[in-house]
Parts: sequence; structure tokens; C-alpha cells
Amino acid sequence: MNSASRSDKLRFFWIICWLLFTVSFAVWWIIFSTEHIALLNRLQPEMAQHWQRQKQMIFWEGLAWIVLLVIGGVALMILVQKEKSRVRQIREFFASFSHEIKTSLASLRLQAEALKDESEQSSPILDRLIGDTVRLQVQLENSLFFASQDNLQLYLQPVRLSSLVERMREQWPSLAIEFNQDLVVRGDDRALRTIFSNLLQNALIHGRADRISIVTQANGDGRARITIQDNGSGYGGDPDRLGQLFYRPTPTSGSGLGLYICRLLIERMGGEVNEVTGQGGFRISFTLAGEAA
Repeated sequence: MNSASRSDKLRFFWIICWLLFTVSFAVWWIIFSTEHIALLNRLQPEMAQHWQRQKQMIFWEGLAWIVLLVIGGVALMILVQKEKSRVRQIREFFASFSHEIKTSLASLRLQAEALKDESEQSSPILDRLIGDTVRLQVQLENSLFFASQDNLQLYLQPVRLSSLVERMREQWPSLAIEFNQDLVVRGDDRALRTIFSNLLQNALIHGRADRISIVTQANGDGRARITIQDNGSGYGGDPDRLGQLFYRPTPTSGSGLGLYICRLLIERMGGEVNEVTGQGGFRISFTLAGEAA
């Protein structure tokens, strides 16, 4: 059961609890009032006609109260269901829109790389164009994962980290990537590429780093520990809020979406984030299912 389904069921649960409590209270009020009028009728039989009218008034007022409460509860359920449908439609549109842009960016990047290969001289404009398309692709991947996080489906399979690191070196040529040993981890290839791309992009853009270290270690219990650290400026905000969504410690800081997506994907792949620190350069350590290559 995903988080959205749990949240919707929790809303309906509280609406039903509120409805049962208020209707029960209304029924108790009717019973208590009619018994009180019956007692007064026994004490003052000469006013029996008056007490009978009071009893009828209490009954119809209570019945109207119960009807209004039921209508209100049903209306709340309908509004919750409509809100659920509206959110789902927005997410589906956003995911489809992002996917179309991602396809166009991939085509643009391939054309720019082809022009660079055909050119005999280096072109800073083409290098900048390729770098910008890579960064836009990372942001779009984050948007797609964020939009579909409630219904996220990952396909876990053996992934060799050395091939993943080589792809990162091609995408981020300005970063010197140090890699100690190869490991095979069990994860989603697209999710792992997004995790590494976010960490490398943060190191380059926000940390102004030029070197990043990737250290892998097989724990011997079927788990692999991956530690990524850069030599950038690190993180100067509140350490407890590092990776919190949309937290910006400075005007030039990112939205926090990248680290949020990294943590989300690691946990959805059955992994665990062990350490995140921004002192002396940014450093993150996490574990995934894996074994030595």
C-alpha cells in the first residue's frame, strides 16, 4: 500500500469517526431530552398537551440535526474523492509533460554531441550546451520521480557500479571521479543514475568541487556500502535540515529536491542512508543490497 492510499484511507477514517461521534451525540441528546420531557409530564400531568408539543419539537429538531450531519459527512467524502482525482490528474499531466521535454532534451544533447565530434576544434558553446542539457535532464528526472513517488515502481536488478561511474564521467567531464573498486548492487538502473547524477551535480554547481571520491565496500552480509565525498565548499546551513525538501539556507542554495529524491530512491530500493554531512565537503554514505564484483 503506497503513502497516497494510506493518506486517503486515513482521511476517510477520520471523517467516519467524526460522523459517528456527532450523530451519536445527536441521538443521545434526543433520548435525553425526550426522557426529561416525559419526567416533566409525569410531574405536571395538567400540561400534558404542552409537553407533547415539546417532545415533537425536540424529535424533529434532532432528526434535522442528524440529517444535516450525515449530509455534511457525505459532502466531505465527496470533496476528498474529488481532490484525490484532481491531484492524480495533475500528476499524470506533469509526468507526461516532463517525459516529452526529457525526450526533446535527449535529442538535443545527441545532436550537440554529434556536432562536437564532427568539429575539429573544441567549442565552449557546445560544451556549455551539453552541460546545460545534462543538468536539465537531471532536474526532469527528479520531477518525474517526485510526481510519481506515491506510485513509484522500481525494477531491481544487478547493476555494475563501474559502468555507472563511466557514464558519470562522460556526463561530467569537468569532475575528476576517483573510484576504488567495482561492486555489483541490486537496484534500479535509472534510479541509481539519478542518485549519482544529483550528487555530482550538487558537488559541481553548489559545492564548486572539481574532484569527487566514490568508495565502495562489501559488508559481507549481502550489503554494499557506498560513500561519496567531494572536495567542495560543503554545506553551511542547519545540518539537521540537510536534504529537507525546499529548504534553502542561502539565496543561492538549491531547492533540496535532489537530496530528497536520492534518499527516497535509496529507501525504495531497500537501502538505507547511513550518513549525510556537509562539513569539509559534502559526504553521503548509504547501503544497498549487493556483493563484490
